[in-house]
Amino acid sequence: MTRRRPVARPIARSVRIERIQKYVFVLPALLLFGAFVLIPLGGAVYYSFTTWGGLGTPEWVGLRNYRRAFGDSIHLRSYLNISWYIVGTLLVEVAFGLVMAVLLSKAGRLFELLRGLFFSPMVLSMVAAGLLWTYVYDYRRGLLNEVLRSVGLPDLAQPWLSDPNWALIAVIVVSGWKYAGFYMIIFLAALRRIPVSLYEAATLDGAGPLQKFVHVTLPLLRETSVVAVLLCVTGGFAAFDLFFTMTNGGPFNATEIPTTWIVKQAFERHNMGYGAALTVIMTIVVGLVSLVYLLATRRRHAVEY
Repeated sequence: MTRRRPVARPIARSVRIERIQKYVFVLPALLLFGAFVLIPLGGAVYYSFTTWGGLGTPEWVGLRNYRRAFGDSIHLRSYLNISWYIVGTLLVEVAFGLVMAVLLSKAGRLFELLRGLFFSPMVLSMVAAGLLWTYVYDYRRGLLNEVLRSVGLPDLAQPWLSDPNWALIAVIVVSGWKYAGFYMIIFLAALRRIPVSLYEAATLDGAGPLQKFVHVTLPLLRETSVVAVLLCVTGGFAAFDLFFTMTNGGPFNATEIPTTWIVKQAFERHNMGYGAALTVIMTIVVGLVSLVYLLATRRRHAVEY
């Protein structure tokens, strides 16, 4: 009678090899994350407790930079500005993108062309979009004011980027023009996953287009909407290039946001320690906002369809 060889050892070896392979595949991403996220963040935390102009030896000052930050009126105003900016972009990017997704979700060459045109601003960089719209908003020869004058409404022509009452709104419009198509594509992908039978059942129950949208479309787009809103909120805090290109925080700090104020303190005024403290504060704020939002929108049983 032949004796069978034990198979436990080869199986255990294969399991160890597979586990090692997983770590090997993940290792490059971990190294990049550590080199470009964790190490710079740790450096920012250290320098936030110092006063440093970029050269020489940093001087330890403890919490002085943080006390200064919470007493800095422009820094506090920058969070008010970014809050209004995020609220505005939620309307002109996410909400408008959802509406356009519903309107352009039908099949046909015309709808495909309209979807392509609506998405086309995404191919431009934010700097290029900001420069383009700077000329559009120009008071003397800008396209917007020329159109207003040509239709007999010269009194509505404004120095859009030089007026504190209009500058932030003007930037929000540009952001919506660029990113609404991106959110439209996200919602289009989610809309195509909704079974047609649900709309047919709603029609048999006597539901109209608005009732279908409210009671069928919106509930089944909940998970997609959560992701879209989170992307818009976190992206709003990172909106530096558009503000820097169009207004650089002006006029009179009307469009100052945390990132522009950080750059001014760290690189223009050479207050690296104070700039690092502002960076740490913004990182904590973004993390807390994201965490609170995810906890508030968490759902135990996701809708499957």
